[in-house]
Amino acid sequence: MKKLNKYVIFIFLVLSLISTTYGFAGMGANKSTVQTDLNNSTQSDQDIQLLQHLIEIDTIQFESQNKLYVRETLIYKNTGTANFSGTLRTWMPDDAENISVERAEMMANIVPVPLNIIQNGNIISWQDFIEMNSSLPPLYIVEYVLPANSLNKLSKKLLYPTLISKVSGSLILKITKDKGNSVTITDENGNDIGASGNPKEEDNSVLYGWVAPGFMEINIRISKPAATPAGIAGYVIIGLLILLALSYPVLRKRSERLQAIEGKIRTSFERKPEETTEEPEEAVEETPETSTESGEAEAKTDEVKFAGKTGDELENEKNELISMLDKVEKDYASGNLIDEEYEELSSSLRTKIERINKRIEKPD
Repeated sequence: MKKLNKYVIFIFLVLSLISTTYGFAGMGANKSTVQTDLNNSTQSDQDIQLLQHLIEIDTIQFESQNKLYVRETLIYKNTGTANFSGTLRTWMPDDAENISVERAEMMANIVPVPLNIIQNGNIISWQDFIEMNSSLPPLYIVEYVLPANSLNKLSKKLLYPTLISKVSGSLILKITKDKGNSVTITDENGNDIGASGNPKEEDNSVLYGWVAPGFMEINIRISKPAATPAGIAGYVIIGLLILLALSYPVLRKRSERLQAIEGKIRTSFERKPEETTEEPEEAVEETPETSTESGEAEAKTDEVKFAGKTGDELENEKNELISMLDKVEKDYASGNLIDEEYEELSSSLRTKIERINKRIEKPD
């Protein structure tokens, strides 16, 4: 029903645009269906006129499938003295897929009728009947999809030697696109004809119209806005930062200079505020003694901690320390520890293990 409503809306649009020079007296009064009179019919299309040709291009509908949707609507009128029963044709762009043709009447509540088509290269044809001098000429809806490319380019031949010679009385082009995309329209000679179509933009669509167009071919190119250098530079910087973050652990492990720089940065963050002030020379000289005293104090603490423990308890604690030492070794091998951290942790764990071994060998 939604599709039918679109057809009905389009019919009223077409009726308002068709020139009165074609003499459609009483166009809205006749509501009868087409009567097929084969006794007074001809296969010659010399009296068939192409009143109106609408081309709709939608770059959004099948964008996820990387395809362009195209719908063409052609209105033919038989101006002869005999009914027409023969072949109608139109030209298809290269790589057109899922081609279908339907006939619709200029009346409400009429369901379009699918027609059988024959394709020969770029030409598709179908058989149909057009009543002579009908006030409500039929509409032919041609639908197909095209593979999209970076330029969303489409070429349509309006005239083709010997096979397609009907000059359209009016050509309407509607393009649905993303906002910001630009449209370029040229003829068979490469001349820009976009401005002559009096383009009118509405939301994400642009509408062109030509009366009795003098060109034989229309080429449409829909281009996306070019990326700015600043935008490209931003993506490059982000990519480099991600690459550095992923490769830094490996680079750090292989570069002593990086390890030294990281150690200095870590030390600067961990330093207490009072350490930034200059210390007296006496305090600096006493630093080694202070470190020695700290080691002796740690040894006494371990002696107190180990005192009174059984051999099994000491063995368990020793095994835990060995497991911790193994983890430190693995972290260092994978680049998760710098040299200073590794030396400090491994030295402390080995010292505790030695003290436990001595305690086990010489219990009190």
